[in-house]
Amino acid sequence: MAIKHVIIHVVKRDKDGERLSKQLRDNENSTEGMTAQLTDGLLELFSNAHLNIGEFGVDGDNEVEPAFEQKLKKYYDDECICSDFVAMTKELANKYESVIVGDQLQSVKGGYLVFYQYERNNDDWLAVAILNKTEGIDVAANLEVVASEILDLKKLHLGAAINLTQWKSELSTRYVRFRTGLAAEVRVYFEKFIGCQRDKLAATVETKKLKSAIQDYAKNDCGMDDDVVTQKVAQAHDYIKEQQKLGNQVQLSHVSNHVFPDRADEFTRHAKEIHDLPEELAIDAKVLKSYKKLSGRGKGIAISFDRDMLNTTVKYDNGELTFSEIPDSLRAAIEEELEDDLGLDN
Repeated sequence: MAIKHVIIHVVKRDKDGERLSKQLRDNENSTEGMTAQLTDGLLELFSNAHLNIGEFGVDGDNEVEPAFEQKLKKYYDDECICSDFVAMTKELANKYESVIVGDQLQSVKGGYLVFYQYERNNDDWLAVAILNKTEGIDVAANLEVVASEILDLKKLHLGAAINLTQWKSELSTRYVRFRTGLAAEVRVYFEKFIGCQRDKLAATVETKKLKSAIQDYAKNDCGMDDDVVTQKVAQAHDYIKEQQKLGNQVQLSHVSNHVFPDRADEFTRHAKEIHDLPEELAIDAKVLKSYKKLSGRGKGIAISFDRDMLNTTVKYDNGELTFSEIPDSLRAAIEEELEDDLGLDN
């Protein structure tokens, strides 16, 4: 991942009710002068945060273009090249200010608006993060310890990342990832600024993606056989159900630690980069059931099959199961057995 453009504007107040102060840069911040720590911090902001997923829209109508999207269309071409990054971000910063002032949000303090465009998995992204400063410690030239203020990159409180490539394609409804905070006032004003709405299908999609990520990683990266892969998926099911009972939000990194304890970081990276999963997962109860097979044993019979095969290739009617498809190995074994029996009869 690499940052192509970055610029920092300021729209903030120090105390509730104070007049907002605004300072807008006239040129981009140099990416060459950025330290590796700052670059990595910006790129990781939206990887580690608890994010909502959705698309642009106004009051539930995705046919209406919010102001933020209008600015993107004004400045970005079909190749996701911005004609004037400085002018665009200035207009967006002014829009941010107008939302706070227009809605008379006296308790919203604003902050440092960091706009940056970067590339991830061959897709172009535009991010805007509302950051504040935190206290740090530095050493002066005379080796005295002095207090200093630095941008807080450890936790994203407010921000949005737009997958420009998917947005331009018009084939996705999941191209905006955003964090709006817990307070209702903050959540409403920031969603109004971005003009984003949550994807109601996020839970279904993410639960399916997590299962695929586990199967893909276990089989192709770890070389596990099918039975072990099935066990890994079942472990994820049991862990997620346990977290739901405890009322905990399901975190990708926690699932990784439980299912792949020796390769947790590697799987987390695989799930995020290859399968585009966020840190905070939305879980669909119906899809989660498919993580565990339907199985039974008794009277000399052992049966196990994926839940999503029921009513498709497996039919149940009045105590009888009918399989329209069976594994090739089982078919071959049955046919061989029948041929042997026929030979004995002759």
